Amino acid sequence: MSSKHIRWGGLAAMLGGIVGILYAPLYALAYFATPDGAESLEAPWVAAWAGAVRPALEPLISFAPPEVVYLTYGKCFSFMVLGWMAGLLVLHARQAASARRLERWGFRMAFAGTVLGTIGGIVGYWIGSVWWGILDFVFVAFMVPTLLLVGIGFPLFGIGTLKAQAAPKTGAWLLIVGGLPGMIVLNIVLGQLTLALLLINLAWIILGYALFSEKVASARQPAPAS
Repeated sequence: MSSKHIRWGGLAAMLGGIVGILYAPLYALAYFATPDGAESLEAPWVAAWAGAVRPALEPLISFAPPEVVYLTYGKCFSFMVLGWMAGLLVLHARQAASARRLERWGFRMAFAGTVLGTIGGIVGYWIGSVWWGILDFVFVAFMVPTLLLVGIGFPLFGIGTLKAQAAPKTGAWLLIVGGLPGMIVLNIVLGQLTLALLLINLAWIILGYALFSEKVASARQPAPAS
């Protein structure tokens, strides 16, 4: 893979992570204002942080009814996941020479998850703007498999990245910690699944920057056994 493709892939990953971090609180607050999301505020810690940040973000979440705001910000989901996909592809290509089974399985699972997530985001939030009822189907058919695949795939890929020693360890560790257990904990604490992707988005900002600035070395081909 050429240096140009690696840089562009790294930039896309970095932007995907930034988009994910910026839109998540707006999406969550809009969701909390809908009938489906109101019960999330029953947890006092969720109500506490939402109440603290809502006044500052009020102009960005009050321009339309909550359902419209929710779907508007939900359209960012596909852009975030496409950034993950780009970073995953170029980082895997960069360290493929020494990739072991764990890294390859992690890549396959996470890549499948990003494909499903991209399709689900487009179907759910763009068609959902016309037909609200499709969201329940999309969540079960696309979003649940997406979260399971990336929740397992990214930690496996992160372990493989650590072993390849070709990318920043901080980014790899964030992929590991931000997987399924981390997502569950953050979802309980913050009350919304998009916010639970915080560590994964931070990971791709770090890894994407390393790829964009060409600070990710090509992994060396293991020496053949004598």
